[in-house]
Amino acid sequence: MQTSIQIIDETGGRQISGTSLDTLQESPFKNYVTTISKHVSAKIDDRAQCHGDLKSSPEVKLFFVYRRLVKTAPIVAPFNLERTQSNGSRHLDSPWVKLTFSRSPRLVVRAVFLWNERQFLFDQALMSGIRASPTNPLVPIDEPIFEQFVQDYTDSVLLVPSPEAVSAGQTSISKRLPPEILWLFRNASQSTRSPFSGRVDSALRSAVGLAASGYTDLTKALVDQFFASETTESRYESVLDLKDLFTLDRYRIKKLR
Repeated sequence: MQTSIQIIDETGGRQISGTSLDTLQESPFKNYVTTISKHVSAKIDDRAQCHGDLKSSPEVKLFFVYRRLVKTAPIVAPFNLERTQSNGSRHLDSPWVKLTFSRSPRLVVRAVFLWNERQFLFDQALMSGIRASPTNPLVPIDEPIFEQFVQDYTDSVLLVPSPEAVSAGQTSISKRLPPEILWLFRNASQSTRSPFSGRVDSALRSAVGLAASGYTDLTKALVDQFFASETTESRYESVLDLKDLFTLDRYRIKKLR
């Protein structure tokens, strides 16, 4: 089986690895790439053997895209998957993985797996009960805009003089901030003894680290469902759409600090 793995950091649109994972530093992202690539390869191999698709070598292209929460430098347009157009082709579209599959004239699989820091937060916001409409794609936020969000939250919630003012500030700020940013700020340490931006950075690292295993398992569940089904088009818009496919508590962060 010919498997091509490409890892892309959308900051600058640069490719950070080719077919080898050795160049990646030890991190939740590297664990994710390693686990998902092995899982997909095993699924394709099983299907190819069961359906006799090994007569010609399957073509498998896996793209792993690292999409950061904050854009600190110009980036190229978000990486998209070109669909395979052929008889019998099948497609999966979701915020976590986009996959296309065809068997004519040979088995071809192409998939984009999105390690999207903003998606991590958006999923947690939805599971916490914050109401929000799915936004696709969730792209990095410009750094100056993110800094404005931090300052707005600091002024409206952290620097007000009374508990009543804090409550009013939370209500007001919830109408101005994206839901995933609101969740992040609320779960960061609520203190002004040091710059709040540093506490937000720490909260983001913690959130990604705590949710990484569930994010990986969620992606595996989507892959499993896709290969077990013969549905031509599978589409999921939000994590709440997966409650019958995946146990959300495996992904939900109950306490960040």
